[in-house]
Amino acid sequence: MQSLIEFFEKETNKKINMFKYNNEKITSNQNLIEFNNTTYVIEFLKDSILNHVNGHCYLFNQQNLDFDSLKNILNNLYEDVQIYNYNNYLLLISDDILDIDCSTPTIIESETYSKTYIIYLEKITNIDNLDFKINITSKFITLNDLIMYKVTSIASNNKQISSLIKYDIIKNIDKNLLTTGINFIENDLNISKTSNMLFLHRNTLIYRLEKIKEYLNLDLKNFKDAFIFYLSVKSFLNFMNNYNS
Repeated sequence: MQSLIEFFEKETNKKINMFKYNNEKITSNQNLIEFNNTTYVIEFLKDSILNHVNGHCYLFNQQNLDFDSLKNILNNLYEDVQIYNYNNYLLLISDDILDIDCSTPTIIESETYSKTYIIYLEKITNIDNLDFKINITSKFITLNDLIMYKVTSIASNNKQISSLIKYDIIKNIDKNLLTTGINFIENDLNISKTSNMLFLHRNTLIYRLEKIKEYLNLDLKNFKDAFIFYLSVKSFLNFMNNYNS
């Protein structure tokens, strides 16, 4: 019986109680199933398995997510992992950091024929932290984005690098100005593309870029200056997110 309970808990991502059906009244949190010619009651308990989440969490997304196929692929790639269908995403939890690199999406896509996005949510120890991390993730990232994320994360936690970043100036700059600079860089340093995305007049965007240059002496049309700005501002935002969380 215990192995059957564990099977259904894994499939439903919920804790359950299971017992033989004796013609009693079925409540809203109960269902009947047939197994080996015997009828059982499955009672879904309020407490979710994920309330006890503790491990390194990875979120996988595909446009048309085939959970079972993706789950089978990941179980073949990694041992001793927990996999859940969580809020229409595939959530993978591991005790250790997994060997996920630039080949991982390619391997998955060769099997599923669907573009695959992965985000590492870092180590999470409770369901509230998991939901918070998912909610602040506005989009899924590729492995190239993941590399950039890790670089900025390292910078924000490294005292030597942090000492070189003008946090004292950045913290006094209007957040809309910082966001404009980030969007300009993420849109390939393209004025038209960025102004269209932000619904800004071209001249307004140029004015904001000039203000950034005035404050930080960084010309975002220059690759090296753009890289320093991106690293500095992203590191600052990471620091503020960690400070406020």
